[in-house]
Amino acid sequence: MTSKAWLKFLIPHSSFLIALFVLAACGNDRVVLDSPDVLFHDEFVAGETGAWTVEGDEAGNTAVLNERLIIAIEEPNLLQYSALAQPLFADFILEVDVTQLAGDLESSYGVLFRKTGDQFYRFDITSSGLYVLERHNADGTWTRFFPDWVDTTAVKQGLAVTNRLKIAALGPNLSFYVNDQLLQQVNDASYAAGQIALDAGTFGYPDLQVAFDNVVVRQP
Repeated sequence: MTSKAWLKFLIPHSSFLIALFVLAACGNDRVVLDSPDVLFHDEFVAGETGAWTVEGDEAGNTAVLNERLIIAIEEPNLLQYSALAQPLFADFILEVDVTQLAGDLESSYGVLFRKTGDQFYRFDITSSGLYVLERHNADGTWTRFFPDWVDTTAVKQGLAVTNRLKIAALGPNLSFYVNDQLLQQVNDASYAAGQIALDAGTFGYPDLQVAFDNVVVRQP
């Protein structure tokens, strides 16, 4: 690990590099914020986001701008994510609004969860209407729960269009939604708890920008 705390992994569909950024935050108007089932919420409001660590260089960077978390990637074949340092989550329901602002529609973005070190689950979509579900293992390999990226009509396609992602994790039972439509259910007991993270990645084309907003994590 370098002084900039960048981690590198190979991803099965392309030789992505993952850059690690850490975040902590709060706020969401989609739920009653004083509800006892709300474990974490974030609107990325200036002065209310808590302690963030955001880093970057000429290849890509992460910043909180206009009350959204923006991941911008300047180079092709790069995946970058921002992880929430605390709290750690075991069983939860997570929702987040994601909008691709610029870049090729085959670029991906989504959520990593139950992350401990190099181990995590990944749920990503593309603005062309695809999604992927996979697990990154401690030995650096990937386990994909379906053979390839899967087509879905649940994704609203195109730039500047917001999609609401949802993950329900209850023990080994993992359910994945886009815009309140159930995509898939997976049973996997490899990871029980860990961090959550927001990610975005380019394939063959550079200049990707993705905005995240209205993150909420609730008890199931």
